[in-house]
Amino acid sequence: MGRLRDSADEFAFTMAEVARELMQARTVTETLVRVSQLCVETVPGCDHAGVLLVRGEQVQTLASTSQLVVDSDRAQGELREGPCYDAARDATWFRVVHMGAEKRWPRYAPRARELGIGAMMGFQLFTDSDQLGALDMYADQPYGFTAMSEQLAWIFASHATVAVAASRAGDQLRLSE
Repeated sequence: MGRLRDSADEFAFTMAEVARELMQARTVTETLVRVSQLCVETVPGCDHAGVLLVRGEQVQTLASTSQLVVDSDRAQGELREGPCYDAARDATWFRVVHMGAEKRWPRYAPRARELGIGAMMGFQLFTDSDQLGALDMYADQPYGFTAMSEQLAWIFASHATVAVAASRAGDQLRLSE
């Protein structure tokens, strides 16, 4: 699957392909891994992606396309702040266009720059009682995400939420058999 260009037809085709690919994953783990991979393959500017889980005070990386994602999740958990940490906990989303100029997360932003993060997006992925997750997208360069990237990411996160819910239901059915 190639990166998306600016065509409305191509946008629709890409999202239909994403939905089909996500529904082929059989388990929650497979779904989360595929979500991360598809982010990098389809969202313009996305160099790394992953899924972060916040449970109580614990942060865990459930899927990632690179060590950068794991290191970023660890930093957000240690500092109790960051775009993806806050997206998971506050049922919202964040877009950071230039990590070097970011003021909302004064302890996390310098650490993120040390990791090589230029820009980020974080979208709440799912909620289930005390389980809160976020879909994390990273660009190596500042301004790596465009308005088109953000629009696609919103729709992508919605598809991912539905796919995770379907995978959970499938996992529960297999356990009850």
